[in-house]
Amino acid sequence: MKLYKFRYLMVLLALPICFTACEKDADQWLKDNVTVIGKLPVIAGFSITPTQANNNVTAGQNVRFDLRYWSDDPIDKVELKATVGTGTQQTVSTTPYQSAYSNVSKTDSLLLNYTVPNVSVGTTINMQVVVTNKNTLTKSSNLVLTVR
Repeated sequence: MKLYKFRYLMVLLALPICFTACEKDADQWLKDNVTVIGKLPVIAGFSITPTQANNNVTAGQNVRFDLRYWSDDPIDKVELKATVGTGTQQTVSTTPYQSAYSNVSKTDSLLLNYTVPNVSVGTTINMQVVVTNKNTLTKSSNLVLTVR
């Protein structure tokens, strides 16, 4: 009878060893077949400063945009683009990255200027900011202005 107890004890001790010998994560197709280029930048905020009611602007006015952004990967540049009415999108400015970390917002900050063109009242202007990392990954944010 002692022999049977010993055999059962040996089987019970061998079971955990059998399970630990199994290969973990045998099917790692995603990890084996996907190349990660880097991490996307993050735009925490894109707004007019000082704040204007309903983003209403006047023709010829100089508008200042406050951009708050960050990225785990190095940033290359920030582009400000504008589409007036139904026209084509045009690049207003391209700013190379300069560190401007804010302890308050925990982001980099950038002030961008734009002069509203002389267009008729009621025209909408779609402003787009694009943050580009050195690994060419981008993040964009839009803001619509209305000429009053």
